[in-house]
Amino acid sequence: MLVSVLAALAAGALAAVVGSILHATMSYAGDTPIPWGAVLALLLTGALSYWTAMRRGKLWVGALTGLSTYVMVAFISADAHNQMIVSAQYFEVLPGPALAGTIWVYGIIVPVVVAIALASRHLRVRTRSTA
Repeated sequence: MLVSVLAALAAGALAAVVGSILHATMSYAGDTPIPWGAVLALLLTGALSYWTAMRRGKLWVGALTGLSTYVMVAFISADAHNQMIVSAQYFEVLPGPALAGTIWVYGIIVPVVVAIALASRHLRVRTRSTA
């Protein structure tokens, strides 16, 4: 169990750090920001949650990965001297970075839920085929 917890925490830390760096990457179509880095950060979070659940064979490990990602991102964004994640309150001044930060911080739950649902499905199939 300790190995599973450590794997989840390590994967969550990786997703939080890399995702927080990656999420601010964006393009613009005229004045409209396209925060594709935030989408990639969310995909990374989902992939790591799925991977840890499948690797350890337990859904709670994938859920813990997602939870630890969210908690670490919350700590990063709550820092008064944070320069990585622009909060939604700055949307009028910095619409692109604020949109990317909002998608990253509040969107983490979506890929984690999808990853756990997919892992649940695949783990059930794996269990049936070995029984």
